[in-house]
Amino acid sequence: MPNRSLDQGRACAVPPAAVPRRALIAGIAAVALPPLASPALAQPAPLRIGMVTSLSGPFAALGESMRAGIRLLLAESGERFADRPVELIVEDDQARPDDGVRKARKLIGQDRVDLLCGVLHSGVALALRDVVTEARMPTFLLGSANDLARRAASPFILRPTKTNWMLGSTAARWSHQTHPGARVVTAASDYAAGREFVGDFAQTTQQIGGRIGRQFWTPLGTPDFGPLLTAIAAERPDSVYVFFAGSDAVRFLRQWKEYRLAGRIRLMGTGACFDQEDVLPAVGDAALGAVNTFHQSPTAPASADFVAAYRATGRGLPGEFSTTGYVCGQVLRAATERAGGNPADWPRTRQALFDAPVRTAFGSMPFDPRNGQAILDIHVNEVRAVNGTMINTVVHTFPQLRDPGPDA
Repeated sequence: MPNRSLDQGRACAVPPAAVPRRALIAGIAAVALPPLASPALAQPAPLRIGMVTSLSGPFAALGESMRAGIRLLLAESGERFADRPVELIVEDDQARPDDGVRKARKLIGQDRVDLLCGVLHSGVALALRDVVTEARMPTFLLGSANDLARRAASPFILRPTKTNWMLGSTAARWSHQTHPGARVVTAASDYAAGREFVGDFAQTTQQIGGRIGRQFWTPLGTPDFGPLLTAIAAERPDSVYVFFAGSDAVRFLRQWKEYRLAGRIRLMGTGACFDQEDVLPAVGDAALGAVNTFHQSPTAPASADFVAAYRATGRGLPGEFSTTGYVCGQVLRAATERAGGNPADWPRTRQALFDAPVRTAFGSMPFDPRNGQAILDIHVNEVRAVNGTMINTVVHTFPQLRDPGPDA
C-alpha cells in the first residue's frame, strides 16, 4: 500500500519536461519570493548645535531668555535647517569663565556638536576663544567683548551681536549732541564688559570735547547700591552713564528711585541696564526717561515680526538676549542653507556669510571679513510710558556701525 500510494502520487505529478522552462521559473518566482520592497530613503544626519549660556548666577534670567529666543526660531523652522533635523544641547556656564570652558569642551569632545554658539558674559566669551580655535570648532559667540573683534579675533568665530565699543561710543556721541558740555560720571559692574563700556564711553567723550568726572565700580552681585548712590549724588553731575545687567540692574534702578535721583540726574547707559524683558517690568517707572544705546529695541522696524511671534508664545516684549538667541538661530539657519546643509565645511560657510547680509530681527546683518564681526544698526532708545508700560522707544539710529577692528 505505501508503495502504491507513492506511485499514484508520482503518476499524478506533471513531469517537469512538460512545462516550458521560462514559465516554470516565473511560477516559482511568483510563489516563492515576496514583492521587492522599495529602498528606504536615507535620512540626513542631525545637525548638533551646542549652546553655552548662563542659566544660574547673576545673569540667569538673561540666559533663559537667550535659550527661549533660539528655541522659538527652531520651532518656526520645524526643528530643521536645510532639511536636516536640528538637536540643540544647552549647557550652563554660571557666568564663570572656568565653567564656560569646561562646558564648551564637553560639548565639543563628548557631545560631538557640529556648531557651537551662545555666551553672554564677556569674560566667558574671551575664555572660550582659544578653546574653540584650537578645536577648529565653528562658533557663533554672543558675548560682546571688544577684543574678539580685534587682537583676539579668530577665523573660527563669527559674532552676530554688537561689540561693547558700538554701544559705549554711540552713547558718548548722543550725549554730546544733545547735552554738549554736560559733566558726566560713570558707574558700572567691575568686570570685562563694564570696563570696556565705560572705557569706550569715556574715551569717545574726551575725543569729542566732553567732560568725564569720577568713575565708580561695584562687584557683580552687589546687594546694596546705597553707598554708590550717595557718592554719585555728592558729585552733583549733570548725567550718569551706567552699566549693570540682570539682577544687578534691577536692584540699581529700584534704589536709584528710592534715593530720589530719578528725574534729578539724567540717566543713560547700555541697553542691558534697561532690558525690555528682564529689567523694565521689574522696576516700574524707576527708569522712566532714561536713555540707552542698543542694537535691540521692540520698536525697531526690523524686529516687528519677531516681537509679534515672541508675544504669541505668552511672553512679554522681548529684550536683548531673547532677540539675540533668535537672531543667532537665524544666522545658523542661513549658514546651513548657504552651505548646502553642511555648515561644518567652515571655509565655505564662512565665505557664504561674508558674501551677503543675513536678514535678522536686528536688521540687515553683514559680517566684516576682517574679524567675523557683525555690522549693525545701533539705536538710541528712550524709556517711555506707553499705555502704562515702560517701553524702550527708538529716537535715533546710527546705521550699520562697524567696529574699528583688528587695527584698533
